Amino acid sequence: MDIDFTGFAGDCIITGRYVLGTKRLTDQLNTSPTITLQDVVLDGLDGRRVTTAAFTVERAELCAVVGRGPRGRRALRIATDKRRLQAQIGPYVVLGRYHGPLGATSLRDFAERDPMVPLTDATIAYVVGDILEVVDAPTLIINRELAAWYRETDEAFDRGPASFARPPVPGGIEA
Repeated sequence: MDIDFTGFAGDCIITGRYVLGTKRLTDQLNTSPTITLQDVVLDGLDGRRVTTAAFTVERAELCAVVGRGPRGRRALRIATDKRRLQAQIGPYVVLGRYHGPLGATSLRDFAERDPMVPLTDATIAYVVGDILEVVDAPTLIINRELAAWYRETDEAFDRGPASFARPPVPGGIEA
């Protein structure tokens, strides 16, 4: 199955067509060290654009990927705890819901996952030129191994893109 692909690398946004050979994109990303795309556009964070018929990128160079394609069989899903997670991955700040095992410490479980980890109800923010870009995605698959830092966030603290730039305030009080 061909799917639309949007990936966030350290210096550009990569869009193209990707052949999904497994049931879920996350599974394929975790088992494939390289991703080969067709009909590709590379939009540099410096504002430049390059197009090419085909492009191969190492998974280790991808900070995040918009989740598309099938979600996998409903019968195989397990109950999870959902916690808000914020992360800095390359030039991107990400906020989304991490789904971890019930009762588990989410950050410990997150640190032990495969490199590509899905977040739901996600937002990714980055700068192109001098302009802040903010993209929402129902699912964003992040590269845990490239995260400079990650932390759980308080739901009350999540108040849009401005919260990306501010560290949490003790006691949950906003400045």
